[in-house]
Amino acid sequence: MTATTTTHTELIDGYLDAGRDELIELVEQLIAIDSQIPPHADERAIVAFLSERLTEFGLGELSVIGPSEERPSLFLRMRGSGGGRTLMLNGHTDTKPVGEARGLWTTEPLDATHRDGNIYGLGATDMKAAVAAMIFAARAIKETGTPLRGDLVIGMIADEEAGAQLGAKYVAPFVEDVDAILIGEPSGWEHDWQGIHLVSRGVCCFRVIVTGTQMHSSLSDRMPSVNASLKLAELMTRIGSELELPFTAHPLGGVGPTLNTGVMLDGGTFFGVVPGRAEFACDLRTVPGMTKQQVAEGIERWLEGCRAADPELVVEYSFEPGLDWIPWSEMDAEHPLVAATQAAALDVLGEAPPLAVFPGGTDAPWYSELGIPTLPSFGPGVLTCAHGPNEYVSVESVHQAARMYARIAVDFCG
Repeated sequence: MTATTTTHTELIDGYLDAGRDELIELVEQLIAIDSQIPPHADERAIVAFLSERLTEFGLGELSVIGPSEERPSLFLRMRGSGGGRTLMLNGHTDTKPVGEARGLWTTEPLDATHRDGNIYGLGATDMKAAVAAMIFAARAIKETGTPLRGDLVIGMIADEEAGAQLGAKYVAPFVEDVDAILIGEPSGWEHDWQGIHLVSRGVCCFRVIVTGTQMHSSLSDRMPSVNASLKLAELMTRIGSELELPFTAHPLGGVGPTLNTGVMLDGGTFFGVVPGRAEFACDLRTVPGMTKQQVAEGIERWLEGCRAADPELVVEYSFEPGLDWIPWSEMDAEHPLVAATQAAALDVLGEAPPLAVFPGGTDAPWYSELGIPTLPSFGPGVLTCAHGPNEYVSVESVHQAARMYARIAVDFCG
């Protein structure tokens, strides 16, 4: 690192240290804005707030892209002097819903609460803290006069939590003059900064539907009937051990696919009625090399065997629209953005986390499929508490994120 770079790094750290409280306040303000999808499927309020704050900060050009007024994604472009590489820091503004876990929250989900060095609130780790840290990284670069040759772009994207059809998948073709993207998804599961994730697994969601005999339940001992729910229960207990899908374990940790059975259940009409229809939903996380056709063939082979073993079984499956196939994504370990991320982590954390596979899906494939190298996950927080009650992010990890994002941008764009 040159003397000039060291000076700018010190200035950036000094600026971020002085603005620690303001950064955390921004995280709190973002948590307070309801951007759950479902049920609302509307990011207008959080985009309006971010647009106002970014205009106040005077960081650069703002643009809004979306398929409808209710589903906006916001972009900030901070222009460099020219001749350098352009980096986009990417975060999503929506959250999963509080859902049936509402009674398990010990705080109000939309009211940021501090406890034991953590900020509790819906979207704290997934991923409003990262969005705030990205904004403050850009602000620190601008306010300290740190030169960038390339542009720094921040993408604040809608609809990630529902499959990205109206978010990253929609906006990706409009992303221009960007050489690489870093996504700030939480990169720990047991502790902060557990990995620099070069791979995000894909998502494939499907339903298994059983048809039975809907009839008066008092006659089930006198007339032939098929209870769809009982047939379904048997299939649910078998699919995990019997469904065979070809894959090659990824060399980063030997990671393979994960099948989550029964993420949703539906069936039956009411008391007094033999269930004539029942279904369960499955959430499959895929790894590089797997295809939707392979999954479809594997499911059909398994169902054919189940039908052959039980002549009474009437069963079919269907892929979930919009979540039928979210591709996996992978970044080359030799890409300059990886080196910049490792260097920033080493400087701020004292060591660079290992290269790894992100457990879930991200917005990465929608960019990488269009030829933009994308690092799927390097952000504050732990994935363990996301999508459930008492979501939190550590205050320290938010400050670390801002410092590292600034360094990554200066390295990559400078």
